[in-house]
Amino acid sequence: MKTQLIVLLTSLFLLVTNVSADIVVTFSDGSTSGTEFFANTGETVTMFVTVEETLPNTEMTDNFLIGFGLKADYAAVSGTSATVINSSVDAAFDTPTDVSFTDSQLNLAGIDFDFASNGLPQGPTILLGKFDLLLSSPGSTQFEFGDYDSALDDFVTSSAQKLDGIIFANSRTFDFTITAVPEPSAISLLTLFGMAALARRKRSA
Repeated sequence: MKTQLIVLLTSLFLLVTNVSADIVVTFSDGSTSGTEFFANTGETVTMFVTVEETLPNTEMTDNFLIGFGLKADYAAVSGTSATVINSSVDAAFDTPTDVSFTDSQLNLAGIDFDFASNGLPQGPTILLGKFDLLLSSPGSTQFEFGDYDSALDDFVTSSAQKLDGIIFANSRTFDFTITAVPEPSAISLLTLFGMAALARRKRSA
């Protein structure tokens, strides 16, 4: 079963100053929200990375996002780390400048050069890309999203508005954890085994 996980990079674009940004993570079925999530061991989780502005901010709605850059360090904080098996930049950014992953880092970066052949990256919510995560064994994996390149303004709109200083002010990062837990059927079997063992102990006593 493929579970979808949506990552929202929520940015407030009221003014260049006095704004803030947060990453909000939810399962697409709405069953979980916050910064810690759970999925069954053995599942593949699709993680969508989206930049979202909230009203009354309209910078991305009035204009469009020319380019972006985002990276995340990730590692197991207990048990086994999730394994990234696939990644892609959204087609609206027709020139991906980085779409990669290693055992410890995710990268997403792209530019929209042709301004519309694959659809304009425009609106209050813009999909940046996605990662497929395999949760092969029980464990918790922490993700720390941050600035792709602190020397560059990767998030730039068609009005030349630079957004990196807003989103990643003071080296800000956005963290969340996903935990692989045994499937319900496996938990039931463990309970049955436990009850059987307890019954055997009682009989021996």
